[in-house]
Amino acid sequence: MKKEFSQYKPSTERLTDLSTSLDDREFCYEALKKVSRSFAVVIQQLPEQLQDPVCLFYLVLRGLDTVEDDMSIPQNIKEDLLINFADKLKGSPFTLSDTGDTEDYRDLMLHFDKVCNEFHKLDKAYQDVIADITYRMAVGMNKYATQEVNSYTDWDDYCHYVAGLVGIGLSDLFIASGLEDSEQLKDNHLANEMGLFLQKTNIIRDFAEDLEQERVFWPSAAWNKRVEKLSDLQKNPEKGLEVLNELIINALQHIPNCLKYLTELKDVQIFRFCAIPQLMAIATLGELFSNEDVLYENVKIRKGKTAKYFMSIKNFDQTKREFIEVLKQINKADKTQSVTKIIEQL
Repeated sequence: MKKEFSQYKPSTERLTDLSTSLDDREFCYEALKKVSRSFAVVIQQLPEQLQDPVCLFYLVLRGLDTVEDDMSIPQNIKEDLLINFADKLKGSPFTLSDTGDTEDYRDLMLHFDKVCNEFHKLDKAYQDVIADITYRMAVGMNKYATQEVNSYTDWDDYCHYVAGLVGIGLSDLFIASGLEDSEQLKDNHLANEMGLFLQKTNIIRDFAEDLEQERVFWPSAAWNKRVEKLSDLQKNPEKGLEVLNELIINALQHIPNCLKYLTELKDVQIFRFCAIPQLMAIATLGELFSNEDVLYENVKIRKGKTAKYFMSIKNFDQTKREFIEVLKQINKADKTQSVTKIIEQL
């Protein structure tokens, strides 16, 4: 099967009623709700001038993800699609038909010209950030199409490409808006740490779901010294909990730098946009630590806690207190004293 970018023409394909009835900008926000309802809510925390750039940044990367995740595309064709995605984004609007593993993703790609049209309306500074991160992420996707995540160094590297770059891109968009100007935010290290913390939390939480789909994101360095196959952790929950907690402790090491990043933000709305996902991540790790259920199902935090963060978190001091509270909770169950050392750094 040959898969190519299609330059936009009035489509003769049957489109969904929703897609045809919305203008380009409306379509983008409706598509955002479909592919990530949680992000669609969080983005509302941002100043108005950043909402469109961040919305489009997310949709472009989601489009890239959709290509990567589509197992029907031959690998050599997929590599070409990924590496040229950013250049195509900057050119004429394009679409990809029959791409995506769900109806929502297929709809996004079938009408990706609408995303392109809105992308071209952005200030050039925003366009440059989005295109640059898209290309760099595509490079990483191609790299890990053939390379496994074995060591913890590999895990950091993989998470950099799929999430650290998102943190870097967001920081660059904040700076491009003129609302933030900290030299620390221009240093990619702290922004990368923000992304690593969120991505590692997601990978740890989604163990059972990923295993069912034969996807391996837990680094083998954490489990191959205990079991022969990753799936054996479900048969030996004692070993499974050892690996789970080791990975959580590794993720927690990013917290001091995440909090350092948050201290650099001046705009309250940008602060809340960044802080709320971080709070949800630390709360999630609190639920996951020494929790055998993680080996068999997706464990989530209570909706009440999420609502609390959205309603009440407005400054750094509140955020730091929430982090310390969860860390102390984990510390009670941790026998390595690693969490104590993290708390001492805050």
